[in-house]
Formats: sequence, structure tokens, C-alpha cells
Amino acid sequence: MKRWIALVVIIALAGAAAGYVIDAPFAPFATGPWRQTATFLDSAAAALVSLLGRGGAIAVPLLLGAVLCGLTLLVARKADGKRNGESLPGPVWRPEPSAEEQASERNDRVASGRHGLDSSMVDPEDLLIRPVVLVRKARSRSRDWFDDTSWLGGLPKLAGIPWPRDRNGAPLPFAAQIDLARIAAACPGNPLPEAGSLAFFVGTGAVVPVPAGDHEFSRPPAHLPPAHGVGGFPLPRHASRLSHDFFPFWPVEAVSLALPEASHDPHRPGDEPAIEQAMTERLAQRYPLRNGPLTVQDPVERIWWHGALHLANLFHVALDEASLQIDRRESRTGGARDDVELLGADPDTTPLRLDAARRAVDREDARLYACRMQHAALEQVAQAMDEFTRERDPWAPLTSEESTVLEDVLAHVNRDCADLVRHHVPQTFAELAAISLRAIVSGPPEALAQISDAELARINAAYRLANLHQHQIFGPGGHRRAMGEDHHRDILLLQLAYDDMMEWNWGDMGLYQFWISPEDLANRRWDRASLTFEEG
Repeated sequence: MKRWIALVVIIALAGAAAGYVIDAPFAPFATGPWRQTATFLDSAAAALVSLLGRGGAIAVPLLLGAVLCGLTLLVARKADGKRNGESLPGPVWRPEPSAEEQASERNDRVASGRHGLDSSMVDPEDLLIRPVVLVRKARSRSRDWFDDTSWLGGLPKLAGIPWPRDRNGAPLPFAAQIDLARIAAACPGNPLPEAGSLAFFVGTGAVVPVPAGDHEFSRPPAHLPPAHGVGGFPLPRHASRLSHDFFPFWPVEAVSLALPEASHDPHRPGDEPAIEQAMTERLAQRYPLRNGPLTVQDPVERIWWHGALHLANLFHVALDEASLQIDRRESRTGGARDDVELLGADPDTTPLRLDAARRAVDREDARLYACRMQHAALEQVAQAMDEFTRERDPWAPLTSEESTVLEDVLAHVNRDCADLVRHHVPQTFAELAAISLRAIVSGPPEALAQISDAELARINAAYRLANLHQHQIFGPGGHRRAMGEDHHRDILLLQLAYDDMMEWNWGDMGLYQFWISPEDLANRRWDRASLTFEEG
């Protein structure tokens, strides 16, 4: 930008000088203090004309301006070359290493970092070559769904290691556990350990290294916060509150993506979107990309008691928050009444202002009354739903008559209790059925038995990837900047993307990303890993 300003100034001065010579003298027309300056300039222009002639006197400023513009561009070009790392002439010439030499050097750096010899040798740009996408496995009726070594959701296998907690002592929600031997097989030479696993927890974030071995699922701690709102981040809406608020359990396979060399040129910063596009194109060669969330066609032909139980729990969540909403309404109404009293006691208050304050009290009273009425109606519905769903098998289907009752209840609360349930309850019966279908396809064998082979094949074929960005290890991630932090040097340990099949409906296509510096990774300082969240 500075070079262009300089060029404009030079051209303007050269043109002004030439123009002055053409139109001089100006002194006879100047007044006050400008007359002395104009007299001096007129004398200089006259001397230049007498020396070079009129044409030469006009041409000299223009030629001088052209020379100065050329020098400015030359200096700016050399400065850019130094800033961009261009090779300048020097006494030593070194040939570019061959592809084999580059690969050997890269493996040496990674191996050195793995053994903690020199953490500065681990180059995060090298890890852009082979990002590893975690693809949810197809569900099979004949395979033990809960015997896999890498999975999302469910419970961790911590081998006796304490469940991580935040600064206030609250246990963190578990999100994923990844078998590092699987990552080593998919991406040889990566800087992670080759044995054991890493367990990832969201909220304030934690990464727990787990030794290799055949471990049992850990017992969840008491007072585990609900998965739909922890740590200040927008965790899933409509997440099932069955099974202690755990996310659905879903095994994953590690898929390494070899990208074109041009897509990870370290001298081309800001190329992360191009890398992600290349990843998407390579991934699409093996798996169908998502074209939207899992849906159930309306009218709904079949729904299970899981949906009714889920809805009954959501009613209680809405009631809990409705009590807080009523408290806020009462406070606002009380504040409006106080304003009327203060204005009434002020002799300078105009009738118009006092009347406006009284109308504000009426509005707040009406809103408080409506909120209380909706709360009373929702409380009655919640009690009726508790009776309706008592001792029901969540994986059994409802009869046609029972489905009609449930559909009417959902329509009733969305119509008559809209202010209280808007952010908690599905809007349509088909949406409620889709929630149950997602729970069934990732649930125990008795749940899976409730859906047809055609429905299972549809889900296995089209819904194994996340919705937009992918769950992945290494690579640039969906974004390099999150929550005001720059992680360009850091290594992406794990990215968890928006995925309706996992009930990870966070932040409008948002991303959880676990980052670690090359130095901390080389020294196995998992406690130094950081978690960021960014909306899509």
C-alpha cells in the first residue's frame, strides 16, 4: 500500500511542476504571504526555461518523476523478496532435495519428536500430508457393536484412571476414545504413540492417555452434568436424556487421506480451505457425502416408546427452566411497578411519561400471567406423560392409538406452551421419530431389531460421515482460528464436527477442536492440550 501512495505523490509532484512551468508566472495574481513564494517559483521556472528551453523545462520534471517511480518499484520488489524468503544471490548454491530425501528427512524429524529427542523438529506442516478422518462404522446385526477399540460417545474405558473434572470439581462429558495403534496403522510415521489410546472429554476439555489392554467401560461418576449444556459451550439440543445423558455410542474406523502435494505447500498460508476441499473430494471417492440430517417421512408410520420417554424428559427440562423464566418475569414486573411509583412521586414527571410507565406495567403483567398459565398447562401435560410412559419398554413400538395420543400431546405443547418449550421440544412428530431412529441404530441389539433391513441399509449407505466438516486427527481442521486463538503451529489432536447421528447439533455446524503444540506432543504433555469451539 505504501509503494502506491509514494507513486501517486511522485506523479502528482512531477505533474504539478510541469504545469507550473506551462502557466507561470503566478506572482502578479498572488496576494499576501503567497506573493513571495510565487515570486520565487516564477524565478525558478524562468531560469529553467532560459537554460533548457520551454519544452525542455516541461519535460525535465516529468522525466525525473518517471525515474523516481522506477526506483520506488525496484526497492519495493527487493523488500518483498526478502520478506517472502526468495533466494538471493550468494556464495553458496545448494540443490533442492529429491522427493525421497524429503520423505526421509520428514520421517527422521517425526521419529525424533516421538522419542522426545528434539521437540522442535516436529513440523506441524508435515502432518498436513496425511489427515486421518474418523468415519463412523456401518451397523451390523451380526457384529458385537460394543467391542471396538475406537469410538465416539458412550462411556470411556479409563483403566482405573480418575474421570477428569473441571475446576469446580464437576465431571466432564465424555466424547471419544481413539486407539492409537489404529492411527499408526492408518498413518505410519505420525508423532502419536503407537500403543494405548486417548480419551477426549468436552466442556472445559481434557485429554486422558490410557495404557494398552483389554479394559472394561468405566462407571460414570455421580452428578455427571447433562450432555445438552456443559462448560458454557452450545452442546446438543434435543440430546436424549436416557442412559444418563450420554452421547450415542458409535465405533469409528481411521481413514488416512493422501492429498496432492500442492494442497499443503508450507509457503502458501491460508490454504486450509483448499486442503479441506481436497480432503472432501478424496473422501467422496469412498463414502457418500451427507446431503442433510437423518429424517423420517411424514406422516410417521412407526414410532417407539423411546420417543415418548424422551419427550417426557424434555418436558421436565422445560419446566425447570420455566421456573427461572417466571422468576425473571416477576422481577421485571416488580421493576416496572417501582418505576411507576418513582415517577408518580416526582413533581416534574409529565402525564405522558407516567402513562407510558403504567402501560409498561400492564405489558409485563400480561406476559407474567401468560408465562404462569403456560407453566401450569405444561405441568399437567408432564404429569400425564409420566403416567403414560410408566414402565414402558423404550424399544417397543406404539400402537396406532398410542401414536395418535403422543402426536396430539406434541402438537398441544408446541401450540399452547410455545414460549416454554420452543428451545427444548421437537417441533414435529417426524422430528421426534428421527430422534428415536438415531438412538435405535446406535443402541443395543434389542433396539436394532426394531428397524427393517431396508432402513438399516439406508443409514449405513448415506449417513456414516458427519454433516459438513469431518471428525478427524491431524490436518488443518475445519478452521485454524477458534475463540480468538491462533493454532497455526499447533497440531490437531482431534476434531469433533456437527453430526446429527451423534446428537452433536452444536453451534450451527460448529467444531470442537483439541490442539497441542509440537513440543508438548513430543514430551507427552497431554495436560497441556487445549480445547476450542467455533461455530460453523
